[in-house]
Amino acid sequence: MSKFSSSDLAKQLLITILATVISILLTFGVSHLITKSREAEERRQVSMMVIHDIDQTINTIREILKTEESGWEQARYVLDHKDNIGSISRDTLISFINYLIPNILNPDLRFDRSNESIFNSSQDSWNTLDDMTFIKNVQKCYDLRSMLIDQMTEWVYFKKPLTDEETYKIVMASDALFDEGSFYKLCSEKLSDIRTKIYIDYVEMRKYLYNYVLDKCIELNESNKFLMNITDKDLKEFEEKNIKHVHKATAKEVIGNWTALTSENYTMDIYFAEDHTFKCNLSNSLSGSVFYGKLIQKFDISGKWEVKKDSLYFIPNADSLKFYVDQSNISYKEEMADSVKSIVNEFSSDEIKNQIKDQLSFAHNVAYATNMDVSGKKLELSRKKASFHLVRK
Repeated sequence: MSKFSSSDLAKQLLITILATVISILLTFGVSHLITKSREAEERRQVSMMVIHDIDQTINTIREILKTEESGWEQARYVLDHKDNIGSISRDTLISFINYLIPNILNPDLRFDRSNESIFNSSQDSWNTLDDMTFIKNVQKCYDLRSMLIDQMTEWVYFKKPLTDEETYKIVMASDALFDEGSFYKLCSEKLSDIRTKIYIDYVEMRKYLYNYVLDKCIELNESNKFLMNITDKDLKEFEEKNIKHVHKATAKEVIGNWTALTSENYTMDIYFAEDHTFKCNLSNSLSGSVFYGKLIQKFDISGKWEVKKDSLYFIPNADSLKFYVDQSNISYKEEMADSVKSIVNEFSSDEIKNQIKDQLSFAHNVAYATNMDVSGKKLELSRKKASFHLVRK
């Protein structure tokens, strides 16, 4: 029978204690590493959320600048040719009047401040982002954006030549938008208004402020990207994963029947066949003051499609166009029959049909970037400023 000496017992006890200590150290060590890794990932996610938000602000300011410059060019042209206003196209004059009207609704020119509110009100955001330089840069960007919004609302250089009351009278208490003579008279009056000239002349004051905020936000946000080691590729992946939850569509995923998410007055159904042909049916509802109900313009178009890399290419066949006006949903008084006939003829004229065919020919082999949601039931197609969303039928 073997016996343990006191030294053997001490050795065994020491080994047990060491094993326990090592186990505890490993457990806490691994736990500490996991916690640190989780904190780093949370910090990176919050950083990208804020950086993406400021990038959206930068894009909005760029769009505002483009709109400002485009409006100014149209207004300057009209002002330079005011002595021969009859030679100016109606579309140009409409752009001129829109440039003078306050509060034109354009979602692309609005700032989304929801993430700023979340960032400022959440203590977790501040605790997660332990880099004070980053936090100060973010706050500076938000302060600049707030200042710009205030100045666009209050600063005299941003005040439109037409007041809200004058705009209301033009739209609701006159026929200036419908009668050509009245419309040209309105344009002539506004061209003679000193407020119009001054507003046009002050364009550089407005552009100066836009560009100042734009440059500062770009500088601060790019600095933050370096601080957090975040690339444009990282931001794109973040947007698709956390904001859009999308992926690029494959040809197999595109096949099937789709309908566009649009307003009630406009519909679009499209079928992508396995043989890479498509059929598209569009309708546009039109209201009028001389009839009840709605006229419906209908368009049928076919062609070919294909997916290359991350883009969907449409190759429409202009000769396939079928175009007509459906009158079955309208009624009218007998004395309005001639007026209704004139409207129907206008909306179904060969001129409009030829314009559509020209656009189809111009749109030959046009590419749309694709985004497919995780369910495979929603598809986004985008190209420059144009985009539309389809849902699988």
